[in-house]
Amino acid sequence: MREKRALEALVEALSVTQTAPAGRNDILSEALQHVRAMLSKEDQGWDLLKGGRELEDGGLSLDDLKMWSLKLREDTVGAPWIKRGFSLRSSYIWQGGIKYKGIPGKSAGRAVNVQDKIDDPRNQRAFFSKQARRRREGMLYHDGIAVWIMDDNTKLLEVVPLAEITGKLTDPDHNDIIYAYRRAWTHRNPDGSTEDMVRWYFVDTYKDLATKTITVATDGKVGDPEIVDRSKTAFDMHANSVEGWAFGAPDALAAWYWNGVARDLYMDGVDVSEGLASIIFKMTGATAKGGQSAGVQYASPQMAGGMAVVGGGGDMTTMSSAGHGYNFSSIREVIALIASALDVSNIHLTSNPGDAGSSYGSAQSLDLPTRLAMQARRDEHIDLDMRVLRWMAGKEAGKNIKVYFEALDDAAEIYRKVQAIILKWQNGLMLPQDASDAIDEVFGIPAGSKVPPGIIIPSNTEFPQSTTNDASADGGAGGSGSQAASPTQGRSNGTGDSNSAQRDTRDDTVS
Repeated sequence: MREKRALEALVEALSVTQTAPAGRNDILSEALQHVRAMLSKEDQGWDLLKGGRELEDGGLSLDDLKMWSLKLREDTVGAPWIKRGFSLRSSYIWQGGIKYKGIPGKSAGRAVNVQDKIDDPRNQRAFFSKQARRRREGMLYHDGIAVWIMDDNTKLLEVVPLAEITGKLTDPDHNDIIYAYRRAWTHRNPDGSTEDMVRWYFVDTYKDLATKTITVATDGKVGDPEIVDRSKTAFDMHANSVEGWAFGAPDALAAWYWNGVARDLYMDGVDVSEGLASIIFKMTGATAKGGQSAGVQYASPQMAGGMAVVGGGGDMTTMSSAGHGYNFSSIREVIALIASALDVSNIHLTSNPGDAGSSYGSAQSLDLPTRLAMQARRDEHIDLDMRVLRWMAGKEAGKNIKVYFEALDDAAEIYRKVQAIILKWQNGLMLPQDASDAIDEVFGIPAGSKVPPGIIIPSNTEFPQSTTNDASADGGAGGSGSQAASPTQGRSNGTGDSNSAQRDTRDDTVS
């Protein structure tokens, strides 16, 4: 406890007496807040050991998300690295578009025509269009949460902005499980008048628990019952969820602080460059007095290459810094922290091919760590779309719906993976359905594609030899005119033979 009190005194002394250069006060304030936060945690733990108040860490609150949203939304528009980070993440994640299979269409009976609901312009704007999906990723990027509500009768979706979400109902035993969201907004009537509205919406997972009203207690006082709109269902998606936290955290949150540091360093470099450009020549006088009094006159100051007249005994030389600017590449390591926080490549974040050195592949390829990070977010989008589509279709009709993305691998990588499967297939080591499922997985397509009837397994004695392995008929080992894939196709054998040299793609993907 003695060390703790000493640290507290130090923090208080720093907060009163510490001064910092202009523009750096925010860094000092941030540091002090972190120290106070650590002291607060220590207080909580000490009280808990003494039998005091319960230790809770529920993560960011709604108020926290709204506060950060204001900052991150502005930076997503106006801060180059934060804006570029969002553009990269959004384009990586939605590359090729999300795909649906098994969507119920027009049919007899009372089944919902889900395809018609998807094509509805209102649902396109709110959820299914390319622009709506980019906005969805934006909400996760700067808000940390995205919420929609669906009318159970019309199957129409609408977005609920973070600013309108004012409360949540959680599981009695688990504060990180959200049953329902409270929405407060201003409704405008046809006559121009407005009225304040408050409604609760249960999420699809816990819709069976929906009640008619919810009563909220504030500061120990029980308020009036608030209406639950049971005709509508909420769908939510949280970015960077943490076990035990009711909400996650915006994608750009970890990058925000370092964006400010890098910006300040960059602007300092601009000031230095201006200073270097303002002083080009150095004049040296023969004596101290002469150096102070000698005047230098330019025949044509506004003209490039003008003539200078120097006093007797004086000397004028060009500054060593003339023609040079600040070394902005020295900031690269700080910008790399922003890239790491956003799970994108530093080369792509700076849009500077020079950062890749001499590696063409490093500048052009989507590296494995980035692909894995983007695939993790893709999986979360798949889960959300499945929830929405199956709720639209109903329990039975929704069983056959599949949602997927095509693989992020480049074409050459996909080709080589398929080659490996074909080699196994042509040696008779795979069943037709297994081979089909394996190839579908390479392309990112859900398994289960129907195998054409009458397909013959190569190199298998269960089938007539004349139809499978008759080398005289097709000149190859695959049978029925098939061509065995070459494991060396596309790679040089080092002999200088132009026929075997690699021609499919460049392989300098690592710097």
